[in-house]
Amino acid sequence: MSPSHSRPLVVRLVTWGGVVSFWVVLLVLRFVAGLEVIDAILLSVLLAAVPTLSLAQVPLIEGSTIERLPAYWGSIITLWLLGSACWFVGGREGGPAAMGLVGLPVGSLLAWTVALLAAGMLTILVFQRLAAWTGIQESPLLRQLLPKTRDERRVFALLSVAAGTGEELAYRGYAIPVLTPLLGIPGAAVLTTVVFGLLHSYQGWLGIVRTAIMGGILAWGFLASGSLLPSMIAHTLIDLLAGIVLGERLLSPAGVAGVEQYEDPMTQEG
Repeated sequence: MSPSHSRPLVVRLVTWGGVVSFWVVLLVLRFVAGLEVIDAILLSVLLAAVPTLSLAQVPLIEGSTIERLPAYWGSIITLWLLGSACWFVGGREGGPAAMGLVGLPVGSLLAWTVALLAAGMLTILVFQRLAAWTGIQESPLLRQLLPKTRDERRVFALLSVAAGTGEELAYRGYAIPVLTPLLGIPGAAVLTTVVFGLLHSYQGWLGIVRTAIMGGILAWGFLASGSLLPSMIAHTLIDLLAGIVLGERLLSPAGVAGVEQYEDPMTQEG
C-alpha cells in the first residue's frame, strides 16, 4: 500500500483512538478521580482530544502546500478559545490566583523570564546541533510553516502571543493545579509536558521531543516561581525569536543535516 493510500487509514485509526481515549479519560476523571463534570470534560479535551487532532492532521497536510495565513488565524482562534475556557473554568473559585496569575516583584519577574527564555533558546540550539551531527531530519512542515512575508510575520507575532497565553493558561495554569491532587506535582508536570510535546507533532519526532523539553522548562518556571507570568512572557518571546527573528537559521541546515529543500511558491516579500 502506497503512503498516499495509507493516510486515510492512519487518520481514521488515530481519530478513533482519540475518541476512545477521550471517553476513557473523561470517565476515569469523573467517576474514579471524582472531578467535577466541567473539569473532567475540559481536561479530557486537553489531554486526549486536542493532541489527537494534532496527530491526525499531520498525514492530511504532508506533501501539500500550506496557506500560512489561514493556518495562523485558525491556530490563533483555537488557542484563545482554549485559553479562555481554561481561564473561566480554572478561575471559577479561586480567581486568577488559582491559575498562577499572580504578580512578582519587577526584578524577580525579569530574572525568571530571562532565565526561561535563555533555557528555551538553548534547547532549540542544542537540538539544531543534534540534528546536524546525527543527520536527523526536521519535519518539512515546520520549515513550510515559518513566516516568509511581512504580512505573515505580523500575524505570526499575534500567533506567538496566542500561544504564549493560551497554551500556558491551558497546560500549565489550569491542567497542572487540577491534576496535582491526583498525580502529585511531578506526575502532573510530566503528563502535561508529554501532551504539550504531542501538540506539536507537525514538527516531527525531533520537534515533539524538543517542544516537550521546553514545556518542561516552562512548567518548572511556573512551579518554582509561583507565578505563570514568567512562563507566559518567555513562551511568547521564544516563539517570536524562533519564528520571526531567527527563523530557518534555528533549523538544522538544509542539505547538510537533512532538512529536505522545499521550494515554497509563497516566498515573495509582501
